[in-house]
Amino acid sequence: MSKVTDFVERVKTDSDARILFAGILFFTIAFPVAFANAAAGVEDVGLNAVGDYVVNGEVETILLENGGEYIQDGDEWPVSQTSDAVRNEIQTAGGNVVGIRISMTYDEDETSSGPTCFAASGSDAPDTITATLEHNGMTETGSGENPGSHTVELTWVNLSLLDSEVISGMSGANISDQLTAGSDGLGAYDIVIGVTAAAGNAPGACSRSDNGEDVSWTIELLVLDFTVAPYLEVDATL
Repeated sequence: MSKVTDFVERVKTDSDARILFAGILFFTIAFPVAFANAAAGVEDVGLNAVGDYVVNGEVETILLENGGEYIQDGDEWPVSQTSDAVRNEIQTAGGNVVGIRISMTYDEDETSSGPTCFAASGSDAPDTITATLEHNGMTETGSGENPGSHTVELTWVNLSLLDSEVISGMSGANISDQLTAGSDGLGAYDIVIGVTAAAGNAPGACSRSDNGEDVSWTIELLVLDFTVAPYLEVDATL
């Protein structure tokens, strides 16, 4: 008879063996649970304690659209996008959509006409190109003048936390909350691009006209994957 079988038989008939078996069973189950709860408690205290923390994270961009359009003076060109179009890319990047960006470029297509333009055609006047981004009731607007380019970003988390080497006076949980968009970052994104054109001056029998502007754009989502950890200062003298 094996030792295991012998012990089982003793448990059936011997009260001391039953007590020993119950004790072994209790500690086998209780110790792992106790250690797991203790570890979870330490982690929870660490995240919720106010102190010094560091954030390691990087913003990744996901392309939504490359586009372009000739926009008449005084007109607006609407563009609509949704996170559903790039769902897989978002998940691969970590799933935390924290903003949207549009980058625009534009030249100058002002024209001159008249019999004296060959001698003196005057100078161009800058047009104003404006983009407005909207998501979940939040908006951001930015303008630039041609020829040139500019970028407009709308973000809905506190990305300034990424600029600090050490964040003090906050809990790790609060830092995480301020950098996590969750489902609020998903859904529809509305963009409106507008042009206000202006024609420059020309002397004599030369006139200038500007009917609008050819605008090219790139629209990207901003996705942040990050970790928060307590800041541990190392004594360089040790």
